Amino acid sequence: MLLLIAVDVDGKRILDYLGPVMSELPGTKDKFKNGMIQPLYEFVIVEQLRVKELDDSKLIARYDALRKYVESRLPLWGLDVKPL
Repeated sequence: MLLLIAVDVDGKRILDYLGPVMSELPGTKDKFKNGMIQPLYEFVIVEQLRVKELDDSKLIARYDALRKYVESRLPLWGLDVKPL
């Protein structure tokens, strides 16, 4: 399970649940891509816009970080990054 641990952009260790280990598991790519990764990405974008409208600085920073993480893993799943 140590293969699921990665160092994030801020230097802290994270559980890399969208990383290469998960994307290379047999039979998971299409199931996770369509059932989890794509909906997760869309949710993050919608919530990021919502908290920006509310001007919630604490959540803005958290959703910015989450979006960067998710977008950094999208190519592993064959998905494209949406422009800001």
